[in-house]
Amino acid sequence: MSATPPAGSTGPTIPAAESMPVVKRKGSGGILVAVVVVLIILVAGVAVAYEEKWFGSTKSSGTCGPLTLQGDGAQFVQPLVDAWASDYNSATGNQVNYPASGSGTGLTHFSEHPPLIDFAITDNPLSASEMAALPSAALTLPVIGGALAIVYNVPGVPTTSHIDLTGSVLAGIYLGLVTNWNSTAIASLNPTLHLPNASITTVHRSGSAGTSYVLSDFLSQDNATWASHVGKSLTPSWPTAPKQTGASSNALVLSTVESTADSIGYSDLTDYVILDSSAMGDAAIENPAHTFVVANLTNTATAIADKVASMPTLPTSTGNWYNVSMVNANGTNDYPLATFAYLYVYQNTGAGFSPSQEKSEVLVQWIDWLLTTGQAAASGPNLYYAALPASVLTIDQAGVSTMTYNSAAVQACG
Repeated sequence: MSATPPAGSTGPTIPAAESMPVVKRKGSGGILVAVVVVLIILVAGVAVAYEEKWFGSTKSSGTCGPLTLQGDGAQFVQPLVDAWASDYNSATGNQVNYPASGSGTGLTHFSEHPPLIDFAITDNPLSASEMAALPSAALTLPVIGGALAIVYNVPGVPTTSHIDLTGSVLAGIYLGLVTNWNSTAIASLNPTLHLPNASITTVHRSGSAGTSYVLSDFLSQDNATWASHVGKSLTPSWPTAPKQTGASSNALVLSTVESTADSIGYSDLTDYVILDSSAMGDAAIENPAHTFVVANLTNTATAIADKVASMPTLPTSTGNWYNVSMVNANGTNDYPLATFAYLYVYQNTGAGFSPSQEKSEVLVQWIDWLLTTGQAAASGPNLYYAALPASVLTIDQAGVSTMTYNSAAVQACG
């Protein structure tokens, strides 16, 4: 009996299975069954291996969320990270949560066992011992440049006059050695200004803060007493000045200076400019070329470019960045209180916060975005951050290319 072809088919008639001859080979049945079983096991094993990336495959999973990455760290970059996160979300559908709890808190969350965040951003590079204490090897990735503004509220001095200060005199103020606005140390730098006979109130960040690190790094380079007695730190042991107060955030430092006559403090440039306070001015700071420079985007960018160009080499992303500093660049118009902001991420993403293949690919996508599109966005509306020199971006991208999950290289999703 033959099987009937489908209606309209012009193909040949195929014999029904039961009418086809059966050919038996003596003694071969068991071998054939065993071979088939082995082949099935091998195929299944290969499928699982590729799914789990046991063979070192770098192919993206093709899934891109939507997921939410959790970061934390420096308030210095909060305005920028907020803008970055919004643009990145629009471009990819993925979200980034960044509460900006401060550099110290961000590093604490990042270094927990297991970590509480996917990445941290700080104004300070970690020391070798701090890197060694992390639960797994981490990459150090400079992601943007910025500036620290020295702000003051001195009634009677126009905010547009920009009081001139040197690093050594600024250190003297915070050391409690220069106590009045009309002291000789300040008045000699500002002969055309009428400075009041008023006690200076110093305002500093309480707790652990990247802005304090940048300031203390600068003061250490410009004042030997500061270097030997205080040094550079996220949490300087602030010397006792006649009048001083601590504030727990950049915003509170600014509001304290704004509301306190005869005070001085420090903040990231963006937050200071956005505030646009009629009570506060920002100081012109002497640089190594003996030029008094007021912070702006242009001289921050040239400072970072000049400082990077002056260095024979920079570390790799797995190297030690602790002694890399952007303060005191040597250009005539360079602003001396420039800094990198550093992003920390685990090289093996499996050691990170709630790791998965998909999250690892989204994390790489986010960092890639920061190093490309994000650089151009750093000087967008109400943002005063300097894009990185190409040589630094090359180091970053080489570091990102070493990130792994389950021992396989991680590609950005998509």
